[in-house]
Amino acid sequence: MVAEEVRSLAIRSAEAAKITAALIEGSVTNAQDGVTYNAEVLAKLGEIDAQVHRVVTIVAEIAASDAYQRDGVQQISSAVEQLNNVTQQVAANAEESASASEELAGQAVMLADLVGTFRLESGGRSKGATQKPTRRSRTADAPLGYFSRRYPRSARP
Repeated sequence: MVAEEVRSLAIRSAEAAKITAALIEGSVTNAQDGVTYNAEVLAKLGEIDAQVHRVVTIVAEIAASDAYQRDGVQQISSAVEQLNNVTQQVAANAEESASASEELAGQAVMLADLVGTFRLESGGRSKGATQKPTRRSRTADAPLGYFSRRYPRSARP
């Protein structure tokens, strides 16, 4: 009986050794596969790191372009504001010129009317300082020129 138990123990021990050897062999294979997977993951992480650096570079370029564009837009805005100011000044000057022109036109009409009321004696010279100029009425023989056509008597100041 003892021998039978020893033999039984030996058989079970051999089977356990085979199972242990198979488990060790499986563990070695799994470890090798793990090393392979680890190398692949490390390569992929390296690629991801390179892409992250690329994205960081692109974002930095975008930020620099944004600052450059913002400066350009500010310059354009300033130029448009200056153009607006110049346009307002030109409009104000044009309005003042038009007003002055109207006033001068009115004064020219009045001056033409005043000059047209005097008639000189023969030869275009007056006969002396004591002689008063003769007034004449406004007729077709005393044209006012441009202003008389442009500003009829009813519209004159």
